[in-house]
Amino acid sequence: MKRLAAYAGGLMLAVMSAGAAQAAWTKSYVISWYEPAMYYGGKGGGALEPGTDCPKGANPEIDWEKVLVDAGYSPAQAKWLRDPANPTRDPVHGQNQMAFRGKNRENVYIHPTTTPEVGFPTVEGKIGEGFDLDGDPATGFTSPAGQPGIDNNFYRAFGCWKNYRGPPRLASSAVGANDTMKNGSWAVLLVLTGKGDDPLNDKDVTLGIYASQDKLVPNGAGDVNADYTFRVQPDQKLEAIMQARTEKGRIITEVSPRIMFHEAGGSYGGLELLKARAELQMKPDGELEGFIGGYMPWQPVYDGFVRARGPIVEILGWVRLPDVYYALRRHADYSPSGPGGEKTHISYALRVFAKPAWVMTPDAKQRLTQIASFKGVAPPSKPIPPVRFSKGVVTEGLVIPPGAKPESLPEDMLLPPKASSAVASR
Repeated sequence: MKRLAAYAGGLMLAVMSAGAAQAAWTKSYVISWYEPAMYYGGKGGGALEPGTDCPKGANPEIDWEKVLVDAGYSPAQAKWLRDPANPTRDPVHGQNQMAFRGKNRENVYIHPTTTPEVGFPTVEGKIGEGFDLDGDPATGFTSPAGQPGIDNNFYRAFGCWKNYRGPPRLASSAVGANDTMKNGSWAVLLVLTGKGDDPLNDKDVTLGIYASQDKLVPNGAGDVNADYTFRVQPDQKLEAIMQARTEKGRIITEVSPRIMFHEAGGSYGGLELLKARAELQMKPDGELEGFIGGYMPWQPVYDGFVRARGPIVEILGWVRLPDVYYALRRHADYSPSGPGGEKTHISYALRVFAKPAWVMTPDAKQRLTQIASFKGVAPPSKPIPPVRFSKGVVTEGLVIPPGAKPESLPEDMLLPPKASSAVASR
């Protein structure tokens, strides 16, 4: 009872701490779709076709036997490791031995620099979406509307990767992530409050971005229904508050030093953005559409791919994970410590669509009409749990049976049993 009372008291304090002046207006939304802002330059909508963004199309399918041979395996070993009859090759989790392609059979998923970069196509087009984060119109892309200086190096690095390429709402990685969200894994809430008389033109606006564990409600067409009710889920990390203004229904935030909210995918542990900003348009039908961007730490992005099971990401994505690492590192363009520091962040923009929704306080007793931080009443943040499957836990990018270690197979298991016996008898 004491804990419950403390929570209730803290909640009331959080709501009141937004300020004595009551908001003149409130608009609230739930994100119905969000994805990395990848400008598509093709004409037919296909991920693989050439376009102004990627003149040679997306990344081609990889000859994995050649990759293994280039890594030091014999042709016979490479063929056997890729053979579906090989008992070490799992039809669901892939072939763990693919990880051990480093100079001395190191696991290239966690030691990517032990193998050289081969690379995959990067964006060659001049058009990109996002923000001029560095204030230099001479660097970056030009927006579709003609604004120069758009900084979006995440798009430059991955815009020709088939998983990310496609018109809005059609890239395969975005479809998978948003389907997971729509199936109830998480929700992201946007709440706007203003102090002026006209919500479309207000100089004093606050935007709150909150997590929710309440489920989205898709309609028969697969889109998200509007006007459902969601409770804020207090979270010590996944919450952001930004100051803004509105001009003709366009929400323009000030630059925030740091924000964090649930990313589109669920594998980074939260999308952190430095020097963050947002531009969102209130549409006549009541929906919201626009961009949120900033500088994102790139190492958690790579780590998320590793946690997703390295062999599966490589095979389904037609990509070598070390090349993903090299691309992120090469295109990183921001150092929090200054121009001379290590570039640990990469410019990034998120395309956002949101539906009108009713957003309630965590106890569901009242509508949230004042932007407040609920971090003070949130439970301690938990680390990202290991990904578990019936056959084991994902460790160093591999699904490892209980009690086993993520290590290379012995040499006598790199060939079929008969061939291995013949070699041993010589």
